[in-house]
Amino acid sequence: MFEKCSFYTRDEIHVQLGGSKQSYLPTVDGQVVAACFKKSEDMNPKAPDVILSGTGKIVERTSKQFANQKYAVPTFIKRAVGQWEYIGNYKVVRQSFDTQEIVMHSENAKRMDKVTSVLFLTEEK
Repeated sequence: MFEKCSFYTRDEIHVQLGGSKQSYLPTVDGQVVAACFKKSEDMNPKAPDVILSGTGKIVERTSKQFANQKYAVPTFIKRAVGQWEYIGNYKVVRQSFDTQEIVMHSENAKRMDKVTSVLFLTEEK
């Protein structure tokens, strides 16, 4: 379906998997079908291994859905406008709502007030 280290647009990802073209965790029928992360110093600096889940009803709900489904989904890192690199299939091994853990990971990203949980992912080989 996707080739590792190859680049795709959100339209191409959507055609293959469905779900939102904007959400970082697009869903179909209540299941997360892909993970699309922006990696920068202020936004998920340790992606794809550590993901900072932000605020908002949809963001918080899809983060919990991803953590609860226990299987890997195609995962992409944004490298440039319209260029999402497929890096493999990742799943959540743990979601933390612990304030100390959130602070520790958020300080590095300067997102202290905007993080509701931390997702820890691993690649499924």
